[in-house]
Amino acid sequence: MNPIAEFSSGPTYLLRGFALLRERSLRRYVVIPIVINILLIAAMVSLLGWGLDRWLDAWLAGLPDWLAWLEGVLWWVGIVLSTLAFCYVFTLLANLIASPFNGLLSGRVEELVTGRAPDSGMSLTREMADGVFGELRRLRWYAGKALSLGLVSLVLLFLPLVNLAIAPLWFAFGAFMLAFEYLDQPMGNRGMAFDAKIARLRAHRWRHLGFGSLVTLATAVPLANLVVMPAAVVGATLLYLETDSGEDAMINRAATSAPARRR
Repeated sequence: MNPIAEFSSGPTYLLRGFALLRERSLRRYVVIPIVINILLIAAMVSLLGWGLDRWLDAWLAGLPDWLAWLEGVLWWVGIVLSTLAFCYVFTLLANLIASPFNGLLSGRVEELVTGRAPDSGMSLTREMADGVFGELRRLRWYAGKALSLGLVSLVLLFLPLVNLAIAPLWFAFGAFMLAFEYLDQPMGNRGMAFDAKIARLRAHRWRHLGFGSLVTLATAVPLANLVVMPAAVVGATLLYLETDSGEDAMINRAATSAPARRR
């Protein structure tokens, strides 16, 4: 499949994840992540307040005169990056807290769709602990990549026109990061090593980037972001299964018929 087709197929998994949330047997695994999202959003909005405009004005006012020509560009870059930062920080914190529950949700989805549960070879307690420690390791990996991208962005900032690429680069990085966040659930349920996870993500980077892009946009939508996390876990599980087995038609039929069953 060419990169455009791969990228275009990625967002459909989040939409299918939203659809599959209607399945009654999944509801008990969805409630806790939604409650966590509500509490986190309330806390972050209260913490940040609505002073973004004032912060940007104060920041831009401190620019030296010889950088005055950058003000218009920096305003939009600041708005975009602030919005992305809110989405990413919110998602990382939510996943850190909810990672044990998300692993259970992913396992239940796989059992529902394929008829068999994943086996990591670990006890339930160890699986939940591994989910939290795995999240911390991903945070360290993200920090290293973000630092590198930050240095590149600093160089691009002083290049007219080229500096317009800063926001798209950060968006692409964040989309890949969020794809990793949610695909880690089905991979973690198999006890997959960290390096193997990275290799798998890169092997299908365009499909994963398409999935992560829609997740990023949906996270920025008020109210919708309350259910993005469980929907993304479900969608990422379907994405993993279909990429892993190649039996797209079988998985599609099972996922489509699943909401009609009641357990």
